[in-house]
Amino acid sequence: MDRLDREVRRAERSQGSLTLLLLDLDGLKRINDLQGHLAGDRALRRLAGVMNEHCRSTDLAARYGGDEFAVLLIDSDRGMAEHVAERIELRLRSDQEKPQLSVSTGVGVYPDDDRTPAEIIEAADKRLYRRKKGTNDRSLAVR
Repeated sequence: MDRLDREVRRAERSQGSLTLLLLDLDGLKRINDLQGHLAGDRALRRLAGVMNEHCRSTDLAARYGGDEFAVLLIDSDRGMAEHVAERIELRLRSDQEKPQLSVSTGVGVYPDDDRTPAEIIEAADKRLYRRKKGTNDRSLAVR
C-alpha cells in the first residue's frame, strides 16, 4: 500500500501512468479442502513464481491477502497490464503440475480510474470480480 501511494504521487508529479493488476487464485478453497493446506500453500507459491517470471524488475508483485495477489506495474498502461495478465494466465494453463491453476484478473489504471490508491484498487477489484463472475457463469452453462 505504501509503494502504491508513493508511485501514484510520483506519477501525478511526472504526469505518468501506472497500473495495478489484481489476481485471484481460482479454487484455492477447493484445493485446500480436497488436497490439504500444504497443496494450497504450494499453489500459492507456484502462482507467485509465475508472477515473478512475467514482471519487470521495476514492478512490485505481492500477496494482497488470502488468495489474492497484486502487481504494481510502473510506467504502464491498461494494454501492458492486460498483456502481463494474459502471459500469467497462459503460463498457468500450460503448466503440467497438478493441481491445474487459473486466475481471475482485474486492472486499475492511474489516472484513468481516478487518482487515489483506494480508487485504483476499487476499479481493479470490480473488474476482477466481474470477470470471475463471468467465468463462473460460463462454467455453469457448460455443465
